[in-house]
Amino acid sequence: MADDTDNHSLAADSQKAHGKQRREERYDVPSAFKQYIKLYVKYSNEFVPATLGNFSRSGILFECPVSFDKGMRTECRVAISLLLAREISFGIEVKYCYADRGSYIMGASIDTISDEVWFEVFVDVHDFLVLRKGSF
Repeated sequence: MADDTDNHSLAADSQKAHGKQRREERYDVPSAFKQYIKLYVKYSNEFVPATLGNFSRSGILFECPVSFDKGMRTECRVAISLLLAREISFGIEVKYCYADRGSYIMGASIDTISDEVWFEVFVDVHDFLVLRKGSF
C-alpha cells in the first residue's frame, strides 16, 4: 500500500463493493507506522508477510502477496515493536479477496483472538502512534 490515501480508498472501495456498513470503529494503519506494526498470515505451513490496512475488533483489511479463497480460515500474527515487543495471534475467515497491482487485497472477519488484553494494548499503541504522528 503506497500511502495513507491508498489505505482509506481501499477500505472505502471494499465497503462500497460489498455493501456493508461498519458497526464499529476501524483503525487505519498509516504508512509511517508500518515499521512498528507487522502482519503475518499463515499460508500452507508458513507465515507470509502482509500489509495491514486497517483493523477493528472483528475484522481486518490487508494486502498480501498470495491469494486466499473466500471462506478460507487461517491464522494471523501481528507483531508490535515500540517501547515493548509483543505478538498477537488471531484466527480469521476471509470474506473477500481481489487482485490489485500484483498483490491481493483481502477483508476478513476475526474469529478468535489469543489474548483480549493484548488486543486492547494494540489499539492503545495505534492511538499512541497516531497522536505522536509528527514526532517520529
